[in-house]
Amino acid sequence: MEKSVRQAVAFIRSRYDEPLTLNEVAAEVFVSPYHFSRIFSRAIGLTPGRYLTAVRLFAAKRMLLTTDLTVSDIVCSVGYNSVGTFTSRFTRAVGMSPTQYRDPAVSRLLVAASDDFARLPDLADMIEASRSRPQLNGCAHSLSGTLDIPWSAGRTDALVGVFSDAAPQGAPVAFEAFTARGRTEFEVTGVPSGPHHVIAVAMPHGARGEQRRVLTANTRGHVKIACGINTYVSLSMAPTEETAPPIAVTLADTSASGVEFRRSGDPRLQPTVA
Repeated sequence: MEKSVRQAVAFIRSRYDEPLTLNEVAAEVFVSPYHFSRIFSRAIGLTPGRYLTAVRLFAAKRMLLTTDLTVSDIVCSVGYNSVGTFTSRFTRAVGMSPTQYRDPAVSRLLVAASDDFARLPDLADMIEASRSRPQLNGCAHSLSGTLDIPWSAGRTDALVGVFSDAAPQGAPVAFEAFTARGRTEFEVTGVPSGPHHVIAVAMPHGARGEQRRVLTANTRGHVKIACGINTYVSLSMAPTEETAPPIAVTLADTSASGVEFRRSGDPRLQPTVA
C-alpha cells in the first residue's frame, strides 16, 4: 500500500470530527485530488468520501452504545453540524434512528471490528438470531466457502455475513455463526439474489467485551448470487489492519416487523419469530 494512502487514512481517522474535503485530504499527502481518489479507492476498496463516512458512523455507533452522550453531542463529535442531517443519514444507512440504536438488543448483538475496538456476540445468541431472522418471500440461495484461520488463534467463534455493500452499516441480508479452527467449511443459507459482499469476523472462543484480538476477511469485490450459480468463496482471516474500514453492524432485526414503538415513543426491538 502506498505511503500516501496510509498517511491519508491516519489523517482522516484523526480529523474525522472536522468538516474535511477531498481537496484537504489530498493536499495533506501532497497528491492531486484526482490521482489521490484513484489510488485511495484502489488500495482501500472505498472512495475517500465513503471511507470518511464509515469512520464517522463507526464512531457515532460506538458512542451511542458506550456513552451517555446526547445525540446532539455525538453529532458534533463526528463531524456533522446538523442533528437533522445526521439523523436522516444514520437512519437511511443503518435502518434505525440513533435513538433506536441505543436499544439493549442492538448492543447485545453488535458485531464490531476495527484495529482499536471489536465486539462479537455470544455464539449462542448469534445462532439464535440467524435462526429467527425473517424468511425470504422470493428465491433464496446458499453461499459456501472456507475460512482459513491461523492455528495460533486456537478455537474461535466466527461469523460470516452477506451484505449488499462493501462498507455495511445495517444488518446482513444473511449470516451464519459457528465455531471455527484452522481451515473450516461453512454454508450461509437464505441469501437473496444479487451482487453481495461477504465479510467474516472471528474472535477466540469465550472472548468478551472490547477485545482487540479480532480476525477479519472479506471479498474485496462483490460476489454474484443467482439461480444456477454455485457461489464459493475462500476467506483468509487475519488481524484487522489499521487502514481497514471499521465495521459495526447489529444482528438484531431492524425490519418494520421487528421494531415495536411503545406509547412513550421509546423503540424496543423484538425478536422476530420465523
